This record gives sequence, C-alpha cells and structure tokens, in this order.
Amino acid sequence: MKLGLSMPFLSTPFFSILVKQATADAKAKGGKVVQTTNANHDASQQVSDFRNLIAAGANVILAGVVDRSAIRPALDYAKSQKVPVVIVDDAPAAGDAYAIVKADNEAMAAQAADVLAAKVPKTGKILEITGALTTTNGQDRKSGFDEKFKKKAPGVKVIKQSADWDGPKSADVMSTVISGTPHLNGVFLATDSLYYEPVAATLKARGRLVPVGKSGHLPMVAIDGSVESLNAIRKGYLDATVSQPVLDYAKYGVGYLQDALEGKKMKAGATDHKSTVVKKGSYFVDELPAPVVTKKNVDDSALWGNRS
Repeated sequence: MKLGLSMPFLSTPFFSILVKQATADAKAKGGKVVQTTNANHDASQQVSDFRNLIAAGANVILAGVVDRSAIRPALDYAKSQKVPVVIVDDAPAAGDAYAIVKADNEAMAAQAADVLAAKVPKTGKILEITGALTTTNGQDRKSGFDEKFKKKAPGVKVIKQSADWDGPKSADVMSTVISGTPHLNGVFLATDSLYYEPVAATLKARGRLVPVGKSGHLPMVAIDGSVESLNAIRKGYLDATVSQPVLDYAKYGVGYLQDALEGKKMKAGATDHKSTVVKKGSYFVDELPAPVVTKKNVDDSALWGNRS
C-alpha cells in the first residue's frame, strides 16, 4: 500500500487525528503514506491534490470531501489511473469510489434529540443551529434531529437557524436568538468542533453559561466529540455530545483500501465491526455506530477527542 491522503482542510483536530491514525493503520498493514495534501476548503485544489498524490506514487487514496459535486473530476482521474479511493465522513454526488466510510448522520442527530428532549420542559423553545444545508451531513443532521425531537417533545417549539459550518456565524445566531428568546430552554449544535466554543463564549458573555446542577443551566447537546466538547462535558456546560468514530474512519477506510488492492469486491451486509454496509445509489456505504458521550464515559480513550 502506497497511501495518499487528501484532506479537505487540516485546521481542526478532526482531520489531523484522522491523518495520524490512517498513517499508523497503513504502516500496520506493511504500507506507507506517500503524501498528505491539504485542500484548505478549495474544491479545485482538491482535484489537483488527487493528481499530485498519484504522481507521487499513491496507489490508493483516502479522502475527505471539500465539495460533493466538485470532487467528481478527481474521482474520474483516479479511476482512469486504476487508483482505488475510499471517501470518509461524507459521500460524493458523483464519481467512482470503492467505498464510503461514515457515521449515520441521521441516527447521530436522533440520538442527540433523545438526550435533549429528556432534559427540557414539555413546553417552551429550543434553538437548533444546523450545519450547511447544501451538504448531505447538514441535511441529515437536521432531519434526524427534527423528526426524533418532534416525537419526543411535541410541545416544544424548535427555532431552526443555519450557521453553515461557520463558527463566528454560530455565535451571531446564538446572540440573536438569546436576545429575542430570554427564556430559551435548550440548544442543539449540529457540530461542536466548529460551534461549541463560539456559542459558549456568547452564552458566557450573557451570563447564560451555567454548569449542570446550577440554577440557570441551559441544556445543550451536540454532535462530533471534539476535545473542547469533552472538556465542556467534564465541566458541566455541555450535557452530551454524539462522538463521530474518527479513529474507525481511518481504520476501516484503510482496511477497505487494502481490500481494493487485493481485488476484493465490496458487498452489502453486516460487518464484523458492529456496522452495516448499505448500497446507496452506486456507492457501498459502511455506516459506523457513534456513541453518546456524557460524564459517565467522557474519559474513554477510544474517543477521538481524547487523542488530541
């Protein structure tokens, strides 16, 4: 295995930890990483990155996605060079990929809804700060949360605002809503790695960042499992998060690339790692389970946020 790693950006621990783990997993299989590229949120750069990785000798590529549609030329080029690709964390809109390895975003959001619904009054209002609804993950986290929360807390009104995966924008949303809704009962963040710190800073400035068990605590639940969110759970400011299985993205992504090198064909069905491979359109998607993190299990070494 000569592994090329194409990352959409490396400005958060999410992808830097993914790179570190994938490097270790490739070495464990007797392979090596030939190069890691950083597209820095630039979709056209990621297309160039694929070409550069293959020119550098990569015979397989593990990639995150900057833009689901814009990545197609990169995937087409890899196919023309007979270089298998596994995509993690999202699915491309078109193009060839050996496998997709990701969490079930609707299921993660439904888990978050379960937790938040149990912590808020039966009436009142909560704020849902969604991700970019132009992305599959943003859409799935919104629909998964909305559907389950409506079933669990039908009397609670959900104020829905998008922050487009942008931290400063999430702070603006929080500031506007808390000003107009002083008796807000809860908050759901579609991503803690991007939203928690800006939102927490906004709440702190308003005197609303209060730990669990103290008068005035605002229940808050999120998705991702960043180091900041785990620390916030320890301090009681964040009630829970649903941790993405980042270490498993690397482990099973590299494993599928090894299968591709050996000529094995992907197939749907149960796996040996408590997940199910499903066929979605032309793609085989391994939907990995994601744990809910609370004070009870926040120190689990298997959580990627504890590897930062």
